[in-house]
Amino acid sequence: MRESARPGPLPRALHLPPPGRPRWVCPPSAALDLAYLGWGRRRFGRHPIPRSRHPGWVYFLVRSGRPVLRMESRAIRTRPGHILIVGPDCASGWTDRPSGVCDVLTWVWRTPPRCAECTPPETAWLALAGDEKLRRALLLAHALCRREVEQPSALTRQALEHARLHMDLAIARARRPRAAAPEPALRMELALRWMAQNPAVLNPVGALCDYLQVSPATLHRLFCAHLGESPATCHARLRMDRARGLLGDPRATVKAVAYALGYRHPNDFSRAFKRHTGRNPGEFLPAGLSSGTMKTSGGVR
Repeated sequence: MRESARPGPLPRALHLPPPGRPRWVCPPSAALDLAYLGWGRRRFGRHPIPRSRHPGWVYFLVRSGRPVLRMESRAIRTRPGHILIVGPDCASGWTDRPSGVCDVLTWVWRTPPRCAECTPPETAWLALAGDEKLRRALLLAHALCRREVEQPSALTRQALEHARLHMDLAIARARRPRAAAPEPALRMELALRWMAQNPAVLNPVGALCDYLQVSPATLHRLFCAHLGESPATCHARLRMDRARGLLGDPRATVKAVAYALGYRHPNDFSRAFKRHTGRNPGEFLPAGLSSGTMKTSGGVR
């Protein structure tokens, strides 16, 4: 949800909560991208934040309560989990019921967000209802920011940039979620990719179980459900397909192909190839080559 607002005569200011309430303001000597950090309970009904433009891009995460963010053209009654990003020239301020108590995390960054998906115009705002995953990401980012500003070091600038990028990516992905493939289909895709990249592995089932972090029984069910064959059979088929491709190389020999595919003895490869294809591997060599000679010393690519 976005709304544009023309910059009016309202000043650009950083209105602080009452003394004693949790907050951090960047010292002028630090010159960090993070200008302000706020957290903890607020009583905006008793101590409202007047509308003003901001010294940067303001991020809010409402953790509890239902405070009202007053824009120039409308008022937004928030709720727990509400996330807002307000441009520096979009004037806003907070209010609430006289007895209202809320908990709002606040960041003020001097520079724009790092992702287009979470960057409203400078005169506009963006709001979304975050799910639990997004809220956890922002809570973690806020905790990282607090730790860095409370105990600054030579790496604080880089750490704050990391936290900023982490929260922007989380918001951007929440606004444009990727269509995730079902887990079995994804595992099958990863398994076939692994087999194609590792034709020379002698114990493919054990190695693939370790790669996917599944049991042999789970792997067997996965392959039977998707391909109607066991993982060992599938690997052998892909291995022989790879062998046919290698044997077609003008520089190939049966011995070189056997070693390239992980066989210790060329005869073992020849027997396996004939079982799979019904033909000897030498029959697939380019005309004029024998199984034991090489056209050049380069071997199989």
